[in-house]
Amino acid sequence: MPVDTHSQPLQAVPPPTFKYKSPPLVASINASEVVSDYLARLQKAIEKPTVLDLQDVIFPEGFWRDGLFLTWDLRTSRGVDKISQFLSKDVTEKRLGSLKVKPTIGNYKRLPVLQVEESSISILAYIDVESDEGLGEGIIRLFLDSNNTWKAFTIYTTLTSLKSHPEASGANRPHGGLHGDQSSNPTNWKERLAEYSEFTTTDPTVLIIGGGQAGLTVAARLTRLGIPTLIVDKNPRIGDNWRNRYHSLVLHDPVWYDHLPYIPFPKTWPIFTPKDKLGDWLEFYARSLEIPVWTSTAPTSSSYENGKWTVKVLREGKERILSPKHVILATGHSGEPNIPTFRGQEVFKGKITHSSKWSNPERLKGKKVLVVGAGNTAHDIAQSLYSNGAYPTLIQRSSTHVLTSKVGLPALLGTTYCENGPEVEEADLQFFSLPNAVTKAYHQAIIKDLKSPSKDGKIIEGLNKAGFVTDDGPDGAGLLIKYFDVGGSYYIDIGASSMIIDGKIGVKHGRLDKFTENGVLFEDGQELEAAEVVLATGYQNMRTTAGAIFPCVKDAVKPVGGFDSEGEFNTLFRDSGHPGFWFMGMNLAHCRWYSRVLALRIAGQEFGLY
Repeated sequence: MPVDTHSQPLQAVPPPTFKYKSPPLVASINASEVVSDYLARLQKAIEKPTVLDLQDVIFPEGFWRDGLFLTWDLRTSRGVDKISQFLSKDVTEKRLGSLKVKPTIGNYKRLPVLQVEESSISILAYIDVESDEGLGEGIIRLFLDSNNTWKAFTIYTTLTSLKSHPEASGANRPHGGLHGDQSSNPTNWKERLAEYSEFTTTDPTVLIIGGGQAGLTVAARLTRLGIPTLIVDKNPRIGDNWRNRYHSLVLHDPVWYDHLPYIPFPKTWPIFTPKDKLGDWLEFYARSLEIPVWTSTAPTSSSYENGKWTVKVLREGKERILSPKHVILATGHSGEPNIPTFRGQEVFKGKITHSSKWSNPERLKGKKVLVVGAGNTAHDIAQSLYSNGAYPTLIQRSSTHVLTSKVGLPALLGTTYCENGPEVEEADLQFFSLPNAVTKAYHQAIIKDLKSPSKDGKIIEGLNKAGFVTDDGPDGAGLLIKYFDVGGSYYIDIGASSMIIDGKIGVKHGRLDKFTENGVLFEDGQELEAAEVVLATGYQNMRTTAGAIFPCVKDAVKPVGGFDSEGEFNTLFRDSGHPGFWFMGMNLAHCRWYSRVLALRIAGQEFGLY
């Protein structure tokens, strides 16, 4: 997803290291006792969170990251000065009631983990937190300093449920049947669900535009919280946003990273999911979780007044008027394609197609095809073209970060998302608890290590020799930070890199000047012939899409994507700048985690908690 050009610089902050004068015997460290003692110290320090009190329990450059628990927002405070200010001023009421060691995650017991390295001794501990309003969880990463005192480098707290409106799952799952005399309502479950989904006598509280993973995950969360929610999607079927993409598409992220809330993929699921299989799963997901969906439906006009929307939608040729309190834009890659225009393209005798509409590579056998772009989509299309007998050339306009799926991606995801790794709930808590500044530092070290010829280095060297320009991501931090900060220009290699090195896929690095009758002329004067040009140029920013669908928000919404001054994501899952309007997007993993954040944020507002 492309981001606005308002991303703030993100400084990488590595964990602390020490030279211990007289380190304790590791065998003598009882991690559980250390954590219990630390939590008591922390609880006392935050009662009056002065800098003096906090510096005894948090490192000078430590972090407190919070997801809705202390405020109704995503916040990251760095340094005891900022943490003191955050706890004493921004947290306007005492919302942190208790801190306790978290005994279990899901069905598994989880004790604090002692980690010993050459220059640090640390403990990772899961915690439960509670306030008058809700329950939450978190992670504390403690380090032993050079004076043998345990302090926190990172503290993370996040809201997981509201006491007044617990989620309808687990022990609170719905009954499902109507036992006893049903003469007053003889309809069955299927009929009741169909009637409810029509919203003939009531309006949905939340209207979601887009039925991909972003819309479905937040709808699943909202419906479990008892908030009437409706998804409208322009496609005939849920999952078509994936089915309609290019023929060879397979996800580049592995299965362990891609689960959806409530219904994880079965253990038989392939590591890399084919597009049509994912589309079918999303359709099943919507049905199984009883999410009201109107397909073949699109908004035609909208207005906002007195805390409510008036949205006209066209549903299978018929107009309906809806009056929700909230609208969530969850179009993601179903948004408007980014289609650049070039001089002379009207004289080109071939075909110009955006990747969102491109298909049938077999029709181009024996022909030269130019693919404008050098990200995942461009590589996949070029690979498919070559496999079908065409002669593809990638047009690379800027550098691309390349990470192999065999070595680089597992190194990036580590032991968090992998076979025999932790359950997804625990993996997510580990992954999303880290401040992005710390993640950046960790990834800088990983990317540096991957340059070894025995890892990704040989592939990178071969690509550079073939004329394909690579980079290490922002400040050498690799794929994930580039995804957050830029929104594109990366490739998870699933085979195309070797084809570039072997000359099976051509590469032209440079700026396209204009089209000619038979091809493309570049700014350096070189001309390449082509029977077809595929524009793998991505999609427009969600802010642009929002203004096109909902004109009244155009000048109000904030930049979408990239980082704010605290290192949190701009606008996504947060206040958009326009009341009752929200953005939901990103990859499957981020939709899984942040769908709860956005759902609880809306629920807190609807239930009068802020």
